[in-house]
Amino acid sequence: MKDNKKEFLRDCARYIRGEVSEISLRGDKGDCVLFANALKESRNLYEKLNEENPSISNVMGALKRKHKASKKLRMGAGFTWPF
Repeated sequence: MKDNKKEFLRDCARYIRGEVSEISLRGDKGDCVLFANALKESRNLYEKLNEENPSISNVMGALKRKHKASKKLRMGAGFTWPF
């Protein structure tokens, strides 16, 4: 199980950085939605941080949305989002 989690987190990081355009999620539908939202918001934050001239207000908004998605994932699925 530990190797599966490590591989999953590696794939998540690759998605967040834009190295892959999609990631496959399997499992409970509610949990998958929570993971998908955390991934989406993490990628959005990464993109905001890597804009040519990032706006602090855009970055802070993206950071708040990512924190909110991470908290929902922790509360709903019991998974602490490492990104």
